[in-house]
Amino acid sequence: MRIHTPTSIGSPWPWTCMMVVVVGASACTAVVTPQPPRPTPSSIARAVDSFATRVASSGVTPGLGVALVVDGKTVLAKGYGWADESARIAANRHTLWYVASTSKSYTGFGIALLAQQEALDLGAPITTLLPGVTWPTGVDASRLTLEHFLSHTHHIDDDAVVQSAAFTGAIPEAEWPGLIQYATPTGNHDLVYGNFGYNIAAMVIDRLRPEGWRHYLERAVYRPAAMRQTFTRVSGLDTRRIAKPHRLNTAGGFTTLRFEKTDATMNSAGGHLATLHDLARWAIVQMDSGRIDGRQVFPIEAVALSHRLIARHTVEASRRFGPFDRIGWATGWDIGSYKGEPMVSRFGSYSSTRSHLSMLPARRIGVVAQVNGTGASEATDIIAALAYDLEAGRPNARAAAYDRLNGLIAQLAGARQRQASSDSVRRSRLQPLRHRLGDFVGSYFNKAFGTVVFVESGDALRFRWGVLEGPTEVFNATKDQLRIEVAGTGEVVTFQFDGVTARSLHLVGATFTRH
Repeated sequence: MRIHTPTSIGSPWPWTCMMVVVVGASACTAVVTPQPPRPTPSSIARAVDSFATRVASSGVTPGLGVALVVDGKTVLAKGYGWADESARIAANRHTLWYVASTSKSYTGFGIALLAQQEALDLGAPITTLLPGVTWPTGVDASRLTLEHFLSHTHHIDDDAVVQSAAFTGAIPEAEWPGLIQYATPTGNHDLVYGNFGYNIAAMVIDRLRPEGWRHYLERAVYRPAAMRQTFTRVSGLDTRRIAKPHRLNTAGGFTTLRFEKTDATMNSAGGHLATLHDLARWAIVQMDSGRIDGRQVFPIEAVALSHRLIARHTVEASRRFGPFDRIGWATGWDIGSYKGEPMVSRFGSYSSTRSHLSMLPARRIGVVAQVNGTGASEATDIIAALAYDLEAGRPNARAAAYDRLNGLIAQLAGARQRQASSDSVRRSRLQPLRHRLGDFVGSYFNKAFGTVVFVESGDALRFRWGVLEGPTEVFNATKDQLRIEVAGTGEVVTFQFDGVTARSLHLVGATFTRH
């Protein structure tokens, strides 16, 4: 059989190893398989830069950030287009990109460091790592380990923790362990991706480290790798540096949306801002077994542990993601391959932003790509595939990338038509309500999701739910339904009236009662 293994950390080329079995023994002979000459890192960078420029000018996204690392060095780190199109703020090397679920790679690696230091046991029952927690009925937590939560195989369906952690911040983080009891068993044994396991991981870090997970990651993860522009907060930062989410508009461009994340919702499963420079360093230090700038800044064993496959994907649809194959999950990372080359990756999405960070460790090449426009997420994968195809010497690399980009461009007109149609439908719903606005006004409480407040503002209602605040619009007047937006997605609020005044409402599958 043929296997590929890197000869050393300093060698970019794999060896083809022929395994010969002789009377119960084996011998391994390394022979070089003929390959096209490897392009220089600078030539790969120039081609990726040219393509990224085309992506930004094509109109598929307002802004784009790309970093390319080869052989332990950053050969490209550049912003394109707009971080904020409405305010005409360009994306550049100082731009802070929201990485969404790529955050799991930081949290997972923090856990791997603690495990390597024997500060925790990944195989210990979660009940010993989080004592005193009330677990949902039907869940035997004594049979669950931290590995189950890190690999999304805990089989628990949670909304309460994730809703506050990622969206509303309505329940303070210190109270999240008390929300676990409101989750429910999934009823299956599949690997089901979600945020809950990495929120649990942060709770474990909080119990072990008095400074809390945020300060622990800053000290133990970002600082050793000299990632000085990686943040788990929004406060204190110049918000003009943040790449904002955008939506398509019918005029042919994009409209900037508010960046809704605050300190309260920058969580361990999705809550980091970083520059391309720092994201590139993160790829290098992971790809090169904890080594960067000629120094061993992390233990080789900790990096190996964080990349060790824990659980395989059990749902066929999850085994393919764009052009990439996915085997399963490690501690914070997807483990898979690209055209037969072992691949470590982590992606993330929130509102209209998309984060892509991937690497082919055996070839010592990695890609970071960020977009901030609706419908442009595929562009990040196209950029990564282009870089990998160029490095491998595939003659159709450029043609394949431009063909895929042309497909995205061709979809723009339809996307704008759908946006116009959606806007038209929403305007058609704006019928007079059956009740006075004042009859909706009030505070409504749910013990798992916190308090939602509706107030009268002129001739309309506004809502406040934790850190979220905004207008409402009529969704269905005859059913007393309003629509609110949470991270760019519409949520329907159904009010129940007892006589004149609303007494409760139904939102995200839960009932909130007036108080």
